[in-house]
Amino acid sequence: MVAVVPLHQDMAAIYQTYPTEFRSYYIPSSGYMKLVSMGQEDFWADLIFIWSVQYFDRYGSSVRDEYLFHTFDVITDLDPRFYEAYIFGDLFLSLDKRWDLIYKLADKGLAKNPGNWLIAWDAGTYAFFQAKNYPMALKFFATALRRNPGNSMLKDLVANAYKYRGDYRVSLRYWERLKKEHENQDNDQSRFFVMAADRNIWDLTIKIDLRALKTSVFAFKRAKGRFPDSLRELLQAGFIEKLPRDPDGHSYAYDPKTGRVWSVTPYKFKGKYAEW
Repeated sequence: MVAVVPLHQDMAAIYQTYPTEFRSYYIPSSGYMKLVSMGQEDFWADLIFIWSVQYFDRYGSSVRDEYLFHTFDVITDLDPRFYEAYIFGDLFLSLDKRWDLIYKLADKGLAKNPGNWLIAWDAGTYAFFQAKNYPMALKFFATALRRNPGNSMLKDLVANAYKYRGDYRVSLRYWERLKKEHENQDNDQSRFFVMAADRNIWDLTIKIDLRALKTSVFAFKRAKGRFPDSLRELLQAGFIEKLPRDPDGHSYAYDPKTGRVWSVTPYKFKGKYAEW
């Protein structure tokens, strides 16, 4: 802390002399910091980290994100294994929704820490829940799962990323495997995953059926100039091999005026509810 105070004061003074567009770069480069650290790179990484955490919001939004990335880039160059620096850096960058810089910092952390899965999980949550970038979320969740293959939470996230990306069949296979892993275990955590798997298997089965039926309905319209009078007409005309039914065995509803196909059966969970 004795070192932080004068560092803070000196950098605040320097900050005032720099033009706005350059103020995010007054922290020296990684190469310079490594040279002047005299072998104490971890110490200087900690020092800059402490300073950055309590000072980052002094910047206007026009320069703050570049400043933040530069700062945490230097910190993680000095100490590539400094896990908290990647996590805090991504957190600060998320305030301005700089997803591109979050992914860049996370990629660096994963390259520098080949055994770490939490950095990938952290970046994936920003991509999935905030940015709604499901391909990017899948990239990070899949990386986390490869590094921690026994983690059911990560399997859940990968399955969801495939689902929201539109890869229904791949997602369905993940949920089926997850259910199989937990259905014979009687504890709250396993019941939670079975409940989640059952709901998603239900939804995905219907989504797969409806996608196929809608494709066939519109293929019929292109060929015949009209919508089929019923789904059975699709079967009779050879556009589908069989009429699918929902997971409860009921037929799908169909409107011949609009070509809309939908499920009318509500989902009802049949197992034990989890309290996890």
